[in-house]
Amino acid sequence: MNFSRKPIMASSVIILLLLSFAFLDIGVKSSITNADSTTSAYSSGEPENLLSRDIILYVDQENGFDTMLEKQLIIAFEETGYSVTLTDEIKDDYSSQFVFVNVIDLNMFYTPLYSKSDVDVMFGFSSTGKTKYLDIEGSGDRKTVVFSSEDEDDYQLLAQGDITLYDETKGVFTYKSYQNHIASEIARSVASGLDSQLKTRN
Repeated sequence: MNFSRKPIMASSVIILLLLSFAFLDIGVKSSITNADSTTSAYSSGEPENLLSRDIILYVDQENGFDTMLEKQLIIAFEETGYSVTLTDEIKDDYSSQFVFVNVIDLNMFYTPLYSKSDVDVMFGFSSTGKTKYLDIEGSGDRKTVVFSSEDEDDYQLLAQGDITLYDETKGVFTYKSYQNHIASEIARSVASGLDSQLKTRN
């Protein structure tokens, strides 16, 4: 029985191309990205000491994109001058500066030549590590911030915000490349937004 090599080679090339577009982070592209953010911040006490550059980071994990986002957040915070420790659990008190990031809604349309995304992200910060007033899971049920009199001697800063990001990308690029691009844009927006809030409070 004779088999032609050409169909087998052609099929192999097609399979390799499909696998590369699914799993490799390669591409040449140009993007237009807009990120709108709002942040609410509350503080008590006098900031006698500068806020630390060490943070504990929690990223809500629902899918593979959140894992990419976690990696990009570490890069973005470290580039901004922070040292990051990851946590994979929600606690009432971390006893250290705490940051959370949660992707509430992600709509991504992908083709190898043109892609677009709409993303809604929540993020928050607690200078003491206490999470009582932070809406980490995105339930929309935020508690009114009330600092007790016994806390007045210690400086506290709470911040919570939302980012709405819209992106259009053109070129030739893989799905993983596009996902990493979106994760990087979100991470930069979160890191720069929180850093500017903290700098104004020091």
